[in-house]
Amino acid sequence: MAVAIAACGGPPATKTREYPAPSGDRALVAPLKDDSGAEILSWVDGQPIADWPAEIARRDRAIEGYLSDSDPGRSETYGFRSGQTPQLAWNWFRDNPVGFNGVPLVLLKTILDLDPNHPQPALRALARIWKHESVLPGEAGAAGAAWTLDHIGVEPNPADYADGVARPANQRQSSLPFGFAYENPRTFEPLSASETAVVDGRLLARRVFKNTSLLIAKVRTADVEDNWERDRPGFGSPGSMDRVFLSCAACHVGRVMVSGKMKFLPGMPNTQIEAQYYSKLLMLTGAALVESGFDPASATAVNPASIKPNTSAVRALYVEMLDKARQHPETMYGPSPAQIARAKVQTLAVADAFPSVIKDLIAVGVKTHFIYHVVAKNNAYKQAKPDVFEDRPGQMDAFGVASGLVAIHTRRPDNSFLEFIRRDNPASPFFTGFSKANGLPTDTPGMTAPVTDAKVAADRVFKNVAAWAPPVPAPIDIKSVNWAIERYHANWDGNQGASSRTLASGASATGDPRMVNVRIHEPLNPFIDNLPPPPYPFASVDLAKAKEGKAIFKEKCATCHAPRNQTIYSAATLGVDANRTMVNTSVSRYGLAALVFEACSIYGLNHQGKPGADWCVPKGDWQARLDEYFRDTPKRVAEGTNGYKADALHGIWAQAPYLHNGSVPTLAQVICPSTRPARFLRGNAFYDEALVGFEWAERPKARYGPHDTMLIKEYDTTVAGKANRGHEFGAEMCPDTSGLDPVADRKTIETRILASRVGALIAYLKTL
Repeated sequence: MAVAIAACGGPPATKTREYPAPSGDRALVAPLKDDSGAEILSWVDGQPIADWPAEIARRDRAIEGYLSDSDPGRSETYGFRSGQTPQLAWNWFRDNPVGFNGVPLVLLKTILDLDPNHPQPALRALARIWKHESVLPGEAGAAGAAWTLDHIGVEPNPADYADGVARPANQRQSSLPFGFAYENPRTFEPLSASETAVVDGRLLARRVFKNTSLLIAKVRTADVEDNWERDRPGFGSPGSMDRVFLSCAACHVGRVMVSGKMKFLPGMPNTQIEAQYYSKLLMLTGAALVESGFDPASATAVNPASIKPNTSAVRALYVEMLDKARQHPETMYGPSPAQIARAKVQTLAVADAFPSVIKDLIAVGVKTHFIYHVVAKNNAYKQAKPDVFEDRPGQMDAFGVASGLVAIHTRRPDNSFLEFIRRDNPASPFFTGFSKANGLPTDTPGMTAPVTDAKVAADRVFKNVAAWAPPVPAPIDIKSVNWAIERYHANWDGNQGASSRTLASGASATGDPRMVNVRIHEPLNPFIDNLPPPPYPFASVDLAKAKEGKAIFKEKCATCHAPRNQTIYSAATLGVDANRTMVNTSVSRYGLAALVFEACSIYGLNHQGKPGADWCVPKGDWQARLDEYFRDTPKRVAEGTNGYKADALHGIWAQAPYLHNGSVPTLAQVICPSTRPARFLRGNAFYDEALVGFEWAERPKARYGPHDTMLIKEYDTTVAGKANRGHEFGAEMCPDTSGLDPVADRKTIETRILASRVGALIAYLKTL
């Protein structure tokens, strides 16, 4: 995500971790403890940099060493508890899902691999939800059309690149796009010939089962009564099915093209992914399995009791999955005997539970529809643009849209969410009232009076959504997570404390505290605290000029962009778009915090007496815990102090586009506001080395590689929440560019900027 480059204010807090001498022969990675001198220093060894390509290699080696570090002594120094290491955390960050309520892999792969020209209409419709026709630029400029996953903004796994070029699909180790993950403690051994024959026979028997109509009927009747206390021991665990959900790496591993090769950037934002659009595809898939009672385009809530499954679609998908497991099992997990065994055994498990699996998929669609279309589109997203789901590669409206989860969870049949809130704190405003008289910044219509009945409390939250739903759209850039130890606040507007950032993100992404993979989030805090930023990967660093730029940075920028700066700079002072600072109301703040703590509490109860059982409980009393989970941003809005934080700029080169909403393509254009384009391209992995940002004006003439994915969309700064105004600090250093067009006169602007003091400043910023 782009960094919120902000105005100067009060003095920053400069608390940093002290690193004792490392154990073993590998040095610890850490930000420079003293960078006050004039020289450009390496954070690897603290020495002046004389050769930038050599420094790239040094930093890359240090990062790889950190990612593979399994040394207990160093891990303890980094802040990991015993038994956890950077290597473990990186594996979980990359390969494990943040939650367990995804689609079973064998079903998802069946859908992803469907032919968009399938002769069966229902399957053809499903295929065209997930695959769209994309133009494939050829090496010689020729273009052809093909059905691809480009529109989702996902790419092959880094392991499936050979010398920086993506392998063909049939030569890849991973059957899923990078960032799609599953977790299952069970191991699968290869099947013998006789075992394979038995399993295939069982798969065939299910295919020809004459009473498939019973399967369809069960889709409507596969209800299970909720009981929080009874079911809790099974919450937060993967179960027996390989359910696919997003990993942290889906959003927090970036990529860039360097000399014709793709380079991946751990911890940096994925500037291509359309993460919330993935939710739309799940919604449309659920709707495609319904004959009536679920219109995904409607802004009216769906009545689940009125849903009638699409018999032919469900049956066709069921048969397709069984046939794939019998005839082409290698296309599910891979071609090894163990992978083929896993495909067949997992397909049998999904087939046996198919009614409940399909019901879950439809339910995900209905819940997604409610959050995005009923809550968001009826409130913050009333206008046609920005779209509530898509057209924002590398961006999300995470906390704004997630507020709808609070309303969703008041509808639990056992009302366990409100009962949990009452057990946790009987004095919660959900019961005492959301009112000024009760210490809240504003009165929430329909919710000011105290209530004692949990059902009444739940009903009024749901009934009064319009009174507390986020009022404005706020798509913002995915944030970088490198060297998070140097950030006092989490997120652009500092709406969370540092200790809660990983679990809160996982809980909002998963959408259900009972399904969050809490375990993997524990080592992620020390992991990102110490994860170094990737080096600027191009040789085009003028170190003499960078040295000049360092002096300018100290003069113009360092007061704000300092480690652990606690100041929130008001949007009015910055002059930037304020939408992100306004999305959380008091109801959504208390509700989202309760969802995070419910996930944490479930984990603690299920792991009582074990190491790390209470890792996610913030220190202090109930109020301190609330403030750590979600700061009182509604109070800031009421006081007119709502705004953004200013981070240290580690790896700033890889966080383009810039400002919180990604509205400015390059660093040079951040500093020189008159050069900012009103429209530009996002999602490009090629890089503008001169102005410092991903290529923003020219579409590639060819794919990054013949088998790679590519998603590039236009960003329009005239759309609500996307304004590119503000942060004009340092503009006095800019050359005269009056009368020049940012695109048509790009080279002239570039020449003038690079010859100015701004050119020296951005040369220095490349080295961070």
